[in-house]
Amino acid sequence: MNDQMTINSDQTLSLAHLLNQCGPGGDANPVTLPQSWTQGRTAFGGLSTAIAYHAASHIEDDLPGLRSAQIAFTGPLFGALTAQTKMLRRGRSTAFVQSELFGDKGLGLHCNFIFAGQRETQVKALDMPQPDFPPLPDEDELRSGPEQFFTSRMEFVGKRIDTSTKTHRLTRWMRLKDREGLDPIAEILCIGDSLPPSIMGMLDQNAMVSSMNWQVNIIADHPATKDGWWLIDSQTHHADHGASSQFMAIWNSERELIATGMQSVAYYA
Repeated sequence: MNDQMTINSDQTLSLAHLLNQCGPGGDANPVTLPQSWTQGRTAFGGLSTAIAYHAASHIEDDLPGLRSAQIAFTGPLFGALTAQTKMLRRGRSTAFVQSELFGDKGLGLHCNFIFAGQRETQVKALDMPQPDFPPLPDEDELRSGPEQFFTSRMEFVGKRIDTSTKTHRLTRWMRLKDREGLDPIAEILCIGDSLPPSIMGMLDQNAMVSSMNWQVNIIADHPATKDGWWLIDSQTHHADHGASSQFMAIWNSERELIATGMQSVAYYA
């Protein structure tokens, strides 16, 4: 088999449609990767994470909600994407589920998902500085990316990154074009990886970058926002020797913290 991607001619496939291809069970069906959900020669990381989560969340019928995810981008994914899941441990209120995604060239994504039920607690804390919130976008200023890139499935204002201004922090309102019928967690995992790594704000335009892993912690019990808008905030706090570390957060339209994250990113500059 050659290295060419298997391309679906229908460029309007929504995330919900692709997850329906995957099926409801832990033994997931192959999902044909459309060109419009790719980045370069691989599937968009948010899409592959959402597929892996979908398969993991259906491994048993009575799983509690997702609390945390550890995601390793182990290689390129293209062609027919198939998730394989395994229950690592199931306790009274917590389940650890491994979910791996395979493409035409083998393993491309390795995830550990932690599902945990809520319980009463006396100790509470919230010490997360808010970013500067731009106004929610107006409909007449929206744009999307080119059809052959995953940003064609999304809407945002202006450029996702302006290389003329050097910055270690990227903050943008982002949303999926097609959101009907989506599990909110699948939506968050998909849109949460929609910005370029923040190290790109410090590099020349042609420099190569590649996310290596991603830790996500779900903060909100019932994630929701207005008109599908999520504020994605990413900040590089260390970069050297070709590896950068960035903190991430997702906020909703009411300026409520939804999820936090951290990524390790390889860069070549």
